[in-house]
Amino acid sequence: MVGGYLVLLLTLLGVGAATGAVVVAGMALALLMPPRMTDGKAVWLLRRLSPGDLGLGFEDVAFSVRDDKTGQPMRIAGWWIPHPAAGGRCVVLLHGYADAKVGAIAWAPSWHALGFNVLAIDLRAHGESEGVHCTAGFWERHDVDQTIDRLRAQRPAGTRKIVLFGLNVGAAVAVATAAMRDDVAALVLVDPPADFPRAAMTQMDRAGAPGRIFQHAALAIAEWIARCDFSAVRPAALVRRVRCPILMIDVSCPPRDGVSIHPAMDQAIRARRRDDDDVYFANGTGSGTEVGDRMACQARMENFLKALRE
Repeated sequence: MVGGYLVLLLTLLGVGAATGAVVVAGMALALLMPPRMTDGKAVWLLRRLSPGDLGLGFEDVAFSVRDDKTGQPMRIAGWWIPHPAAGGRCVVLLHGYADAKVGAIAWAPSWHALGFNVLAIDLRAHGESEGVHCTAGFWERHDVDQTIDRLRAQRPAGTRKIVLFGLNVGAAVAVATAAMRDDVAALVLVDPPADFPRAAMTQMDRAGAPGRIFQHAALAIAEWIARCDFSAVRPAALVRRVRCPILMIDVSCPPRDGVSIHPAMDQAIRARRRDDDDVYFANGTGSGTEVGDRMACQARMENFLKALRE
């Protein structure tokens, strides 16, 4: 009799462990493989398909980069939006998690109005670009680094001064890329996460995912599957290695008593003690592509970037 109960207990424990493993693996894959932005989704959510829908002339472009994870060629899709009087100034738009270049171009009219050439790209595993896993900047930084090199080789006159503009996870990619280079003129970061695992767990909580033990396990499994290390690309740590000025735009919500809801990033940028850095609180709606007072934000960007005109 006791033996029967023991077998039942062991069976239940085995089933529970197997179920837990399946749940953790599913969470890890969901983290690494966000749903891609499709044309249908873009039309439904954004009411646009290209820069043309914003009144901007553009060119479809693509860059063949070497995937540092696999060693194989990988295609990065993009849109080139020229400005006739850019004077060599160019901004690279890096979209957020589960978004694509079609989302990031919400900011393209502002950059165009500021006199910049604009390159909007789909990060790996997003939009029309190749790649399987999103790694919050670990592998993406190498993709963007190579894309900048190829862009400059193809369009030297239009890319003498490069600015990186990133939205949430795209901001993490921008920081990680700039930390590798000495030729980035400026960074503009919208709602940058200080630490991807913490941001991911916050989103898991909001989605009703199982608790911290499962979440930590899922992050560890994700790193193992994608052969990446999220701690190696923590934006709050990497900003110390960035040589150029940084503007952080907080649009998640109005600050409370002047305090950012991204305190770790706010503190990390202020700790650089650079007079040309800036932190700006914009009236937003919780999405980096939606800013209440776009003109005020554009004016703050223009003031921050005025040195690039010299």
